[in-house]
Amino acid sequence: MRIGITGLIVIVMMLAMIPSASAFAVNTMGTIQYEDGTTCPYGWTVCEENLNQSYPDTEPWCEPTDPNPPFWNYLVTGIAESTEEYVRVWVTSPDERWYGEKIVKLPDAWEANHPGCGFYEINIVVYEVPVETETFTKSLPLGWNLVSLPLTPIDSSTSVVLGNATIAYDAVKSYNAVTHQFEDAATMDPGVGYFVHVTTAGDWVYEGTAFTSISASLSTGLNCVGWTNATGSALPGALSSVDGSYRYVAHWDASSQSYEVYLPGVPVVFNDFTTMDRGDGYFIAATAGCTLTYP
Repeated sequence: MRIGITGLIVIVMMLAMIPSASAFAVNTMGTIQYEDGTTCPYGWTVCEENLNQSYPDTEPWCEPTDPNPPFWNYLVTGIAESTEEYVRVWVTSPDERWYGEKIVKLPDAWEANHPGCGFYEINIVVYEVPVETETFTKSLPLGWNLVSLPLTPIDSSTSVVLGNATIAYDAVKSYNAVTHQFEDAATMDPGVGYFVHVTTAGDWVYEGTAFTSISASLSTGLNCVGWTNATGSALPGALSSVDGSYRYVAHWDASSQSYEVYLPGVPVVFNDFTTMDRGDGYFIAATAGCTLTYP
């Protein structure tokens, strides 16, 4: 039987993927801790890979943390061909906020208390992943402006959120859907609409991470909500999650200091606006308790 060059290459590649008779189990175990030495929550996933060999059908080898606390926080079994090989072990929190990894040559991690068992102790320290922030800028004229936060700020205190701006203001109000009253807002968070009374017009500028989805409980009556980091979300689709449960949506026009209204089901020509935009706040007149979600 003849084997061409292509066939020979395929066979060589297949042989390279098959563990040799000398392959042995590499049981990595250890602790998963924050920088201050406290143990990370259990249920995170730890993975291991061999940096000298390739096992595409099974690698990386992954297991959840908490196999045998408090001695070990994880135990993952991989494969190696030689004790001189290197392995990489890494862990990421479910929300991807924390990450840690370690690359070790097997002899350097040998666990002497378990001779002949192939145990290698690799303790991992996790660090907070740097957050990539964006900058949002919105021009605010004199008078009342109904705004919302399309970015989640690092510090939600009102003085900080509105501090990096060329505007001056003397009041920030949020609407309480239960008491139907406006209240002073000490903090500002995404998903909520806020009235800001501007005494010196200018640009509102702040930084944060994109607020990409909303889930807000609406009470019967007026609810003042914010919008996501999206512009031009067309109505009525943007409010499909509460379809049939609201009477109208009101938007504040800061230039005229008056409300604009959107009525579902009427011809477009009768509506003052037809999209939900980032940075703006809206009053939704709910006819029943419901949950607004988007997207």
